[in-house]
Amino acid sequence: MKRMMGQRSLLMVGLGVILAALATTAITAQAKPTSKSSSSTAQRPGTLVTKNFNLTKVAFANDPKVKTCVRITIFGTVQYKKAPARSFGKPRWLYTDRKIISPTMTAKSFSSPRCSGSGKAVKISKAELSQRWYATDCTFNPGISVGAPWSVAVAPTWSCGDVTAAQRETKFSKAAASYRQSNSGKVIKFNSGGVNQEACMSVDASVQVYKKNGADNADATFKICPS
Repeated sequence: MKRMMGQRSLLMVGLGVILAALATTAITAQAKPTSKSSSSTAQRPGTLVTKNFNLTKVAFANDPKVKTCVRITIFGTVQYKKAPARSFGKPRWLYTDRKIISPTMTAKSFSSPRCSGSGKAVKISKAELSQRWYATDCTFNPGISVGAPWSVAVAPTWSCGDVTAAQRETKFSKAAASYRQSNSGKVIKFNSGGVNQEACMSVDASVQVYKKNGADNADATFKICPS
């Protein structure tokens, strides 16, 4: 009889140990997040976007000795990474790794009433073409990096005053009605990121027009926004 009671006691103890182990396992499993819930909160990698751009404006060098219309065009490729984000509790898009690739500038001088239409090509004595790229939201230092012949410096801009900008100037000494600043393969990189419209990039394009004994600027500003 005592032997049977001893065996029953051992069985009860063993059963208690098993139940305790099962309870601990259940609590641990409940506390551990599932892989589904973990993946829903993880940040998704940015999607690489590449687009071509071609922007044109007509400016006027209105010095009495010059009086020349200039059609200014900027074209190239914009590249960036796009990822979902939240700002002030609202869904937004975060744009990073912004690049302007091969930013080419052309200038064509012509004569036309009020600089409208295509007009008639007009030769000028010589010209200087310059580009100056900076953050549209006027961030003082958006982490711009470039390669030669481009340079980076704090410079005056038409929209933001003195801010850090990528710039290049090219001088042409021959008379012509069309000039081109080629930047094939050159890259302007904005290392900082931006949300929605804060990620836009601006370029001030300027043409110094020389004609006979006069000189004047024809200027235009362009803006490129990731989307």
